Amino acid sequence: MASNRWHGVRISGGAMARSRRGVSILGAVVSMGGLAVLLAVPGVLQSAGISTPWMLATGVLVAGAGGAFTDLVKRRLERTATGREVVLDGCVRLPGDKRLPLVSDIDDPTLLGVRPSWSVDTGPPSPPYVQRDVHEGLVAQLQAGKFVLLVGDRLSGTTRTAYEAVRAALPGHTLIAPTSPAVDKLRAVIEHAKSLPRAVVWLDDLDQYLVPEGLTFQDVRHLVAGGHQRTIMATIKISNLNQLQSDASFEAWEAQRVLRDPKPVPLACKLTRSELDRARALSADERIGAALRPPREFGLAEYIGAGLPLFDRWRNASGTGAYPRGASLVSAAVDCRRLGLTRPLAREMLEELHTHYLAHRPRLQPEPVPEAWDWALKQHEGTLSLLMPSTPHSESAPLDVFRYLVDASEREDSERATGPEWVPDDLCTRVLALVAPDEAEAIASTAHSYGRYATVRSAFGHAIDQYSRRGGPGDERTLAARFGFARWLHVIGDFAEAEEVVRAVLGVQRQTLGADHPGTLASRQQLALLLFERGLPEAAVAECESVLARRIELLGEAAPETLESRMALTSMQERQESPHTAAARLRADTDARIADPDLGPAHSATLTSRFSLAIALWQLGQPRQAQEECRMVLEGRRRALGHAHCETLEVLGTLSSWRGQAGDAAGAAAGFAELLAAQERTLRPDDPSLRETRGLLAYWLERAAGAEAQ
Repeated sequence: MASNRWHGVRISGGAMARSRRGVSILGAVVSMGGLAVLLAVPGVLQSAGISTPWMLATGVLVAGAGGAFTDLVKRRLERTATGREVVLDGCVRLPGDKRLPLVSDIDDPTLLGVRPSWSVDTGPPSPPYVQRDVHEGLVAQLQAGKFVLLVGDRLSGTTRTAYEAVRAALPGHTLIAPTSPAVDKLRAVIEHAKSLPRAVVWLDDLDQYLVPEGLTFQDVRHLVAGGHQRTIMATIKISNLNQLQSDASFEAWEAQRVLRDPKPVPLACKLTRSELDRARALSADERIGAALRPPREFGLAEYIGAGLPLFDRWRNASGTGAYPRGASLVSAAVDCRRLGLTRPLAREMLEELHTHYLAHRPRLQPEPVPEAWDWALKQHEGTLSLLMPSTPHSESAPLDVFRYLVDASEREDSERATGPEWVPDDLCTRVLALVAPDEAEAIASTAHSYGRYATVRSAFGHAIDQYSRRGGPGDERTLAARFGFARWLHVIGDFAEAEEVVRAVLGVQRQTLGADHPGTLASRQQLALLLFERGLPEAAVAECESVLARRIELLGEAAPETLESRMALTSMQERQESPHTAAARLRADTDARIADPDLGPAHSATLTSRFSLAIALWQLGQPRQAQEECRMVLEGRRRALGHAHCETLEVLGTLSSWRGQAGDAAGAAAGFAELLAAQERTLRPDDPSLRETRGLLAYWLERAAGAEAQ
């Protein structure tokens, strides 16, 4: 016979049902009175299906007891119902459920106190569990019916680890998880737990239950002793455990008796090597992947669990009556990280930058600077704060920022419907005036990834100027920065200016470093690539062959630089039939496809051949003819595929770039504006292609404005 989940009367489910019928009949019998009742009661009870001896015997006495017995039974049933309600109200339940859950019913760990993480488009609300090294030991102790105590620092992952261990060990047990340490409810919950044969008592943050009239040593012995399948899963912060164990007061004596029973299982914040391996296997989850990115100065649970509360604290502090100056100091640090600065940030620098954020809200009355620093540096989530000294306990050390704030800002920015805004231009300018030249180069790299080409140019200019002031125009760092600028110009397709910069760098390198210096040979290799891109393949191949020969002689065949030159030369030779031969072949192929009755000028194969012809003409140094062929391909693909098809947009982007390189900056800007509009209709807001197109549009708009001004 299945036992009832509620054992207030401590009889089987069938007997409880029969006893309830018996109580109602007893009430009727008592109201009749007299000798006939005395004789009839046992028979009436038996006819109601009640065969329990004590109930039959009680029936004989009912006539004498009268209404007093009925009142007694009713009060007892009322107390049982009230106790049941107290237990239900005092424990974790699933929404709308009138019973205590089984362990397996709780599939959301946040119901048991696990910190919520930020949501992702795909996947569960909580990240996958990274199994800790203590997991198997916890499971074994739980299955053995022991009192298990998991100890760790705040945000070390104790609650999630305990939750996963309980689910693995005892999925079919009733879960008793108090929602409050209030003594009246706690006593009812504990007493009910003692009546269950198979139960897990969940005590997250055990110390809150070790209060006068709370959990006692006898409660623990009763719960985990006597051959029943009951166990206790508890967690406690190590600081609270130490405080309880060292407390000499009389009130702490009972708590210390409770703590003598379990052997504490420690859990560290930082993952072990084996735990890291398991975490990396789950790094496809965005939250785990973000937490594992270097530098890993925080534990996995610290990053995921403290991130949202600290992020909300920062964002909510910018309003009137809060800490707008403190929030602005944090914003300055976050944006410095987003710009690409990795070093600890000087407090003086953040104080100078933070006024940018306050200037947009002139009616605010921000708190004094010392108060703002106190707020930004105050620890709120364990040992974590919004800003942290790079040297602990130092009041003057430069500062780090909690990395989650940077990552969350990046995610938020990428999800804007209008595209990412990154860091404001005027703040970029202010930061560039405060940083070293190598940091300016880092900002240039980050700005390129966001398509902020004007900032890239400014950052390279700052770096080159600072290096030149320190070491002169012939300094290797100056030349390296100018070379980096030339390579960036090559990447964005401004081959003419890139060649101009490379030739200038080469002139200085030959004079100051010598013809065989690695930097000089690298510049010559870059020049060869640019010559090929500009439609001068013979000169490009000759230059590349010369560089390859010197690198073989100086470095050997296996050197990375030698392999780079050999691969570049092979690529050029493969693309060089000669240019005239390639163009003639592609022209004949295109004409044949146009004349073919099965193909014709609008067929996709014909358009593909014509696009290859356009590229060959461009490389041959015939920009006008190349652009004409490209326009015809663009028109054909628009008619066949539509304006927003990826193949149509590929041709539009190529034609726009060619127009700019041929001197038509306004035409290039118009083409990239059309391309951007189409991409914004079809691509996700965080697609990298949008950043690239926005950057190219801004670049050619700037060039067009300059040409118009001249």
